[in-house]
Parts: sequence; structure tokens; C-alpha cells
Amino acid sequence: MNTRFKKETQNQNMDFMLKSPIPKAITKMAIPTVFSMLVMSVYGLADIFFVSRLGTSASAAVGIVFSIMTMIQAVGFMLGVGAGSLISRSMGAGNKEDADSVASVTFFSAIIGGLLLTTFGLIFKSDIMKILGATPSILPYAKDFSHYILLAAPVMCCSFVLNILLRTQGKPHFSMIGLSLGAILNIILEPIFIFKLNLGIGGAAIATLISQSFGFVILLVMYLSGKNFAKIKISLFFLNAGKWFSKICFNGSSSLLRQGLVVIANVLLNVNASKYGDSAVAGMSISGRVFMLVISIMFGLGQGFQPVAGFCFGANRYDRVKSAYIYTLVVSTVLQGIFAFLLFKFANPIMTIFQKETNVVKIGSEAIRFFAISLPFLPLSIITNMLFQVCGQTKESIFLSSCRQGVFFLPLIIILPRFFNLTGLELCQPIANIFSGLVAIPFVISYFQKLSTKNFITKS
Repeated sequence: MNTRFKKETQNQNMDFMLKSPIPKAITKMAIPTVFSMLVMSVYGLADIFFVSRLGTSASAAVGIVFSIMTMIQAVGFMLGVGAGSLISRSMGAGNKEDADSVASVTFFSAIIGGLLLTTFGLIFKSDIMKILGATPSILPYAKDFSHYILLAAPVMCCSFVLNILLRTQGKPHFSMIGLSLGAILNIILEPIFIFKLNLGIGGAAIATLISQSFGFVILLVMYLSGKNFAKIKISLFFLNAGKWFSKICFNGSSSLLRQGLVVIANVLLNVNASKYGDSAVAGMSISGRVFMLVISIMFGLGQGFQPVAGFCFGANRYDRVKSAYIYTLVVSTVLQGIFAFLLFKFANPIMTIFQKETNVVKIGSEAIRFFAISLPFLPLSIITNMLFQVCGQTKESIFLSSCRQGVFFLPLIIILPRFFNLTGLELCQPIANIFSGLVAIPFVISYFQKLSTKNFITKS
């Protein structure tokens, strides 16, 4: 059975991944992933759009709870990305047994991880909200909103994992369907729960809980019923957790680090912004959701690139790995340049879509314009990091992941606000983006020089 499955899989994927033109291969994989990433951003935009109608403090609360959602994503992405690169290389090598074990350990680990987040978060909810930057006026909204988000942690973790596993195995359209249906349901339910049922900000979180659960069920049904290379079996989890869990976590550690640093960066932004009032927290929160929408397109392209690069790497087609990287980098840079122009020009109208309060619009518009300047530098950092992830260059991937939100951002947020106040706070992330892009250049040049030599050995 395994031999027949391997032959079927190779017949379906080998020619496409190894022989089709790189633009065609990446575009086919990337269109659904870009759409999926946009859908995930819509969740956040819908939350802040509807909640903003409840006032400035409610808008700020969404930004505070964003750190909780990022923590949940960190667990899901660590497991999903860590498993994804392992499965991708197993597919290239035709090793189904390892792929099954990795997928099974990853899925059930996501359930356990999500449950731990739910339990810990609910017990210490008030204290966590204060640490994340909630002021006394924001705290009641943040507690209501976070309660149901924490309850959704297990299904959110599993959804992230299934989404990545489906993309890795060449089924990005399945993940797109599950995420899209969940997002549509969320947009329908939020105004009903918030305004019609008078549930306020808690209603927005309930809508997110229901829609995330619905999307998870769709993804799970499609995964279990589809002809995937890697199967999920609970027996394999108990048999192989000891062997694979640490490898999955280590392989996905750069994603965990990146998301963890996003949490730290967001907390520091909120804490510093709170010194200037709820309007500053709300303005930075709204502008941050706008950034995520634009950046999600680049992440979608990168996630379409990763299965192609991983498959080719597993098949020792290093020439196609390099071609795939260059194509993805060029397309991403051009798109981010276009978005940079649009964001800079229309920052004020964009902010007024979400909030009419003058100070919120002013602060958010300034942040958007500063961020727009740095957008063309982001693909160098992010696409290079994705290349290192999928090819098993874990140390380089971890370092590059730490640059944008850690190595550069943390010193900047300590220094700049002291000299430039709120403007300094708005400049921290854009400057970190630019430095992170520049520092990635020598890393990728060195890597492809090594890849071209016969005695190159992967560090995975």
C-alpha cells in the first residue's frame, strides 16, 4: 500500500515540482496561500472595524488582546512550520512513514498546547491583560474580549497546523476553503452579536470563537478525507512523540521566536503608547492591523514558495531552489513597493474607515506612513528566513527571525521614545524593518555559494 501510494504521489508531484517553470509552480501554490493569509488578516480587521464603533478604549483593547492571539499563533506556527519542512523533504525523498509520524505528532501536540494556553490564560487573565499594557479604562474591554479568544486557543492552534500541512502537501486550495468559510461567518456574526444581541466587545470574541471552530471542522474533514501524503493517526502520536516532538519544535523554533518577539514588541508598543492615552494605543493598534493585511500578501507568497523549495531541496535540485527564491523575492519586493506608495498616500482615509476620533486618526496615519517607507525592505528579511526554514538552516533562520522584532527593535524602542516621544515610538518598527532587510543580504549570498558546491551538507 505504501509503495503504491509513494508512486502515485511521485507521479502527481514530481513533474510539477521539478520540471514545471518556477513562476508557474510558485504561482499555483501561492494564490491559495495569499488568499488564506488575507483571510486571516480579515479576522483582525473585522474585529477592529466593528469594535471601534464601541469607542476608543474598545479599539485599544483589541490591540491589547492581539498579543494573546499572537501567542496562540506562535504555538500553531512553530508546530506547523516545523512539521511542514520535515514533511516537505520527506515527500521529496518519498518517505511516507516519517511523514505520517510527523503529521500525527504535530496535530495532537497542537491540541495539548492550545489547552495549556486556555487553562493558563483564563486563570491569570486580569494580570496578563495588565502586563500586556491595558490601562484601567481599557482593562474591562480587554478581559471580556480575551475570555473567548482564550477558549478558542485549541481550535486556533490546530487550524494553523492543518493549514500549513495542507499547503505543504500541495493542497493549498483546501486550506483556503476552510479559512474563507470561517472568515465569512465571522464577518456575518460580529455585527449581530455586538449590536443586535447587545453583547458588546464580548460578542466580537464569541463570533471569532464560533467562526474559528467552524473553520477548524472544515479543515479537519478535508484533511482526513483527502488523499494526503501524510496521514494523521493518534496511535502514531503515542508511538512517535518522543522521537519527533523535539525535532518539530527545533525545526519550527524560528517561527516561535519570530512570533514570540512579535508578542514582546506589541506589549512594549502598547505599554509605551499607553503613556500618551487610549487614543495612542488605539491608533497604533489599528495601524498594526493595516500592516498585517499588507504583509500577509508577502507571507502568502513565501508560503507558496516554501513547498516548492522544500521539495526541490529534498530532491537535490538546488538550482531550482535558488530560482524559486529569486522569483519570490522579486515579486514580493515589487508588490511591497506598490503597497508602500498606496499606504503613504492614503494613510489618513484608511484610518478614518476604522475610527473618526481626530487624535486616533492622526497617530495611526503617522505610523502607517513611516511603516510604508520600510515595506520594500521586508521581503529580503522574510523570504530569506523562509528559505532557511524550509532548507533546514535553523541557526540562520533563528537569527534572522530575531532581527526584526528583537535585535533591532528592542534597543530602538528603549532609545527612540526617550528622545522623540510618540514619533520615536512610531519609528521603531520601520527602522528595524530596514536594518533586518539589509542584514539578510550577506547571509543569503553566502548560503547560495555553499549550495553550489558539491560537498555542501544540510544542517538539519
